[in-house]
Amino acid sequence: MLPVSCKSPHWQIAVLTLVALLWIALSALLVLARGDVEAYLLNIFKDSARPDAFVRLNRTFRLMWIAHSCLLLFGLVAVMVHKRDLFTVLIIGPSLAFAIALFSQQWSDPDWNTFTGVCVVGWLASIVAGGVYWLYDRSRKPRDAGDSRAGEKR
Repeated sequence: MLPVSCKSPHWQIAVLTLVALLWIALSALLVLARGDVEAYLLNIFKDSARPDAFVRLNRTFRLMWIAHSCLLLFGLVAVMVHKRDLFTVLIIGPSLAFAIALFSQQWSDPDWNTFTGVCVVGWLASIVAGGVYWLYDRSRKPRDAGDSRAGEKR
């Protein structure tokens, strides 16, 4: 019996699984909080968090969930159509944004609004860069030989 070959590299599947698990966690938090993530987290961590820890988090959290959903769908499409280069472009923005947000926080008094805001910027930049890259890549592909306009002069 021959081994089954996977057309997508294992690292892409692992990264996409991690992105999907994060989406599930963000969605669960949004559902459990009934849309008011700020009050929910403040209630959960009332003994250990400062009163201003989650100020103005609702708006950026919703934007992060939307951007993360778009990134997950775009990444899923890239893996399904075997576009390794596009998938790589898609994960660069979130990786850099998460690292910047992680290392720039003062963890004794974290500002979760800024943390999610930096992540949203990285997610959105990656989605836009991925979309532009995909359009550019499609525009430079040669036309099919069966296309009637392929031999015509313009």
